[in-house]
Amino acid sequence: MRSIIVLLMLLLAPPASLGAQSTDARELAAAVRTAISTASLERNTRAIVQHARPSGSPGENAAIDTIVRTLASAGVPVEVHTFVAYTSDPVSARVEIPGTAFAPAAITMSFSAAVESLEGRLVDVGTLADLPDLESGTGELMTLAPRTRTIPDVAGAIALVEGQPRNVPVAVLAMLGARAVIFSNPEERLNELIVTSTWGNPSLRNRHRLPQLPAVQVTKSAGDSLRARLARGEVSIRVSAQVRTGWQPLRLAVARIEAPADGAPFVLLGGHIDAWHHGGTDEGASNAAMLELALAFHAQRDRLRRGLVVAWWPGHSNARYAGSTWFADHFFEELRARGIAYLNIDGMGQMGAKRFGAQTTSSLAGLATDVVRSATGESIRPGRPGRNSDQSFNGVGLPLLQIDHTRLAEDGGYWWWHTPDDDIDKVDFDVLALDTRLYAEALAVLLAEPVLPVDFVAEIEALGEAIERREAAGAGLFDLTEARRKQQALLEHARRARDAATRSPGAPLDLAIIDALRPLHRVLYSPSDPFHPDGGWEGGLLPGLALTAILAESGPDTDRVRFALTTLVRERNRLHEALDLAAARFEAIRSGR
Repeated sequence: MRSIIVLLMLLLAPPASLGAQSTDARELAAAVRTAISTASLERNTRAIVQHARPSGSPGENAAIDTIVRTLASAGVPVEVHTFVAYTSDPVSARVEIPGTAFAPAAITMSFSAAVESLEGRLVDVGTLADLPDLESGTGELMTLAPRTRTIPDVAGAIALVEGQPRNVPVAVLAMLGARAVIFSNPEERLNELIVTSTWGNPSLRNRHRLPQLPAVQVTKSAGDSLRARLARGEVSIRVSAQVRTGWQPLRLAVARIEAPADGAPFVLLGGHIDAWHHGGTDEGASNAAMLELALAFHAQRDRLRRGLVVAWWPGHSNARYAGSTWFADHFFEELRARGIAYLNIDGMGQMGAKRFGAQTTSSLAGLATDVVRSATGESIRPGRPGRNSDQSFNGVGLPLLQIDHTRLAEDGGYWWWHTPDDDIDKVDFDVLALDTRLYAEALAVLLAEPVLPVDFVAEIEALGEAIERREAAGAGLFDLTEARRKQQALLEHARRARDAATRSPGAPLDLAIIDALRPLHRVLYSPSDPFHPDGGWEGGLLPGLALTAILAESGPDTDRVRFALTTLVRERNRLHEALDLAAARFEAIRSGR
């Protein structure tokens, strides 16, 4: 009932807190809101979700064909790219105690190592939090951080870990000498997951990070039973994992809605088409929302100042974002020349959704906050981007916005995620209509406002806060005084540029703003270079300076500290260069050069 009331508010009332919008943006938003149809969203969601959609499967291809036909019949320009991707499909798994009837339900993970039959001693290592971590900030290399907790010796054994499978624990246990790992889900279910840290297709730079350890998953009750047996004595266990890993062709559908002006900048909107099983909310409903948005904005294309590119990514779930990474790799020049923002869609239309939130770069946090407040009356505090959800455009340096509308933990949370239960019955079409209109409001502002609504001053302020946090983490042992001075000078350049920007809006200014932000975006969100995606693990803001924490943890004359200091000096140089580049570019905006 609550979602229906909120939806009616959005349909009947203009945005309340976006009063500074131009007439063009308000009129575009109103036209798109009117065009979005709950009935159409339901029809298209059902057409997509009827298919099981692992990447490269007949079901995924049938869903892509449905989307392409619908776009083409409405006259929306659409292209389909075919490329090969390194995918990994779990086939089967078995966990058993030889000589007993114990053989619970089990699954293996995407990119697990395959094994026909492996028997060994079972060792309980506790929870995910009990495991040592990988060293922060080491880029492509993987080294263990010093242990803060004592865990049993797993060398030559099969490890039992409480928690959902993840890439870092698999890498850590392999480095500790385990022969396989059994994850016991914290709940009484099995969630399909992926355990490689490679991002997109592996390359010669990172193929060494493909897992060499068999990984399987059992339910909470099965894990509890194994721990009870271990409490009575040693347990020998047998594990098998069958995985189909290799290269296969994938298809990527891309709709292009150009603004009337030739060569106008564009916003990229993306979400994944593949799914575990039928994927109602992850991600069939979102795919239908993207289709509805593409149709609605195409019908209003004469109102656009900036274009819209909509992409249905394959290879999300079983190839760790292969589709979006392929697009970033092969359209790098176009994205750098004309892209001005990336909006990612994920997990829309959840039945019982109540909590609104967002993941954004600081430059789009204000837009996300305004859109949600004006549509729902809710106040949110957007979080910063993580390493997930097809966020594959850090190298290009695109500002990011993703709006979230999820269930509360006390209502059971998003429990069906990545399970066979995520089917059409989990989609609330009134919630989906509301979620779609939230994206429509954000897109209308980005596509029609004369002045690009990217708050570059907020991004630079966030950078200053991140510099202070990294310096504090080093307990005074690493000096970032010059970086702080450069950031303050940059802030003044940006504030003056903001004042000048409002007087001469247009495509050249849009692109100049993003070009000025690009070096800052790269140091804020990536420890790598612009062309090679970093690993699929969290590093926080300014991940290249994460090693400052080592200085406060270790003795000053250890190899570890000296290696860290060498890395940090180089990362400080990278930060200084980014600040200098951005300052020069914002000064050029201010002076009109």
